[in-house]
Amino acid sequence: MRKDIEAFLNRAFGEKAVLLVTCNRIEIYIVAGSDEEYLGLISQLKRYFPAFFSHAYEIKGEENVFRHALRLAAGLESQLPGEAQILAQLKDWLLKYELPFALRELWERAVVLSEKIRLVSGLNDEQNNIAAVVYYDLEQRLPKDRAWKIAVAGTGKIAELLSRQRRKNIQLSFFSRKNYPKAKELADSSAGKAFSLKDLAFRLCDFDALISASRGPHYILQEAHFKALATEPHRKFYVYDLAMPRNVQPQVSGLKGVVLQDLDKLQGAISEYNQKNESSIRQAGFLVEEALENEFVYKI
Repeated sequence: MRKDIEAFLNRAFGEKAVLLVTCNRIEIYIVAGSDEEYLGLISQLKRYFPAFFSHAYEIKGEENVFRHALRLAAGLESQLPGEAQILAQLKDWLLKYELPFALRELWERAVVLSEKIRLVSGLNDEQNNIAAVVYYDLEQRLPKDRAWKIAVAGTGKIAELLSRQRRKNIQLSFFSRKNYPKAKELADSSAGKAFSLKDLAFRLCDFDALISASRGPHYILQEAHFKALATEPHRKFYVYDLAMPRNVQPQVSGLKGVVLQDLDKLQGAISEYNQKNESSIRQAGFLVEEALENEFVYKI
């Protein structure tokens, strides 16, 4: 869907619209000179992409968009509040894409302000990310009397975080679809192993858990791939599907002995893990509203 929307925006809207894609969100920004023009543009999008807009919400007006930009860059709109990866992704987006001039000015100001907000509120902890939450959740589930073998599907940001923050009792194996050298690099930096993604389904029984964050439009693992695990008595196999769209067929959750977690199901672990940041998150939210009152908001 992402490529279809992006192609449509370039073809139909030209410089009036731009797409923002991060690891767990897709946003469309439209610059319009009037309410009538905006309604005309958005109606076209809704007509061509009804499935996308059935789960979407709209934010209109420069102040509301600026507030959203500040909150997004500060990590306050993330499923793990306060995480820092979104800021890096936004900076990368600003470098790689042509934005309408007014929108670029708004976003560049939002990024600068969000960095100050994160610093003042204390949200700059590198350990505050989804990889740390998954490790925390696994520590509550896996036996503590032996080392754990964990498969990682994908070589993107989440895989990098998993490699960088690896625990001593964990052996990681990275499975890559197209970028085996990157998988090998991650494996070498974390004393792990690297494989092709096509081998993952045949090697699941070798692991205690799978953390999947591979990009792709289709499921990389089906229910049938996990059935051999379900036949092993007293065994629990943990699957963390962190991809958007999902990597693992949802029916896997119905198999005996297989525990399927996604970002929604991890909310309990996220809330528990994030309690230590509660005061910083509150302060960051206050600072966002203060910035809106005290800073000039660029006109779109």
